[in-house]
Amino acid sequence: MNHRPRSIAFACLCLLVLAGCGFHPRGELRVPADIGPVRIVSGDPYSPLALALSRALTRAHAAPADASDAGAGAASLHIVSEAWNQQPLSIDVHAQATEYDVTYVVKYEFTAADGKPIAPVREVRIERNFSYNASNALGSAQEQQTIREEMQRDMAAAIMRQLDIILRKLH
Repeated sequence: MNHRPRSIAFACLCLLVLAGCGFHPRGELRVPADIGPVRIVSGDPYSPLALALSRALTRAHAAPADASDAGAGAASLHIVSEAWNQQPLSIDVHAQATEYDVTYVVKYEFTAADGKPIAPVREVRIERNFSYNASNALGSAQEQQTIREEMQRDMAAAIMRQLDIILRKLH
């Protein structure tokens, strides 16, 4: 029995359903040229989030602001605040935490070169759970550091997705 015609028909049906629901790839994020150079403003000049956002803006074809753009003349992505919180989720029979919930909250705003807000202060929250093994504290500390780094990359991506939506509405 030849199943090839059924497979082709099923694949075509899936494509029609997918096309009919409005799905389409998001495409590449591009910061419009009329936004001008963009600078990242953070309380910590060595903030991993600020560095990740800077790289993401460069990939989005945003011109980085230089020292001459420090005042007016550059749009700014201002990291208003970054906060980490870690709470135990479960405790073993010895009253030691075995699982934690880590929350990373960032508030940011995006302003045009003239100082007008493009995106007023917004909050992005990311949460992760991880297991903690007291008998392998060194490995758990490394795991925590890896989780924090991943959350910072995810935060930069989440902020960039929000900016993409905002900028598409403007243009």
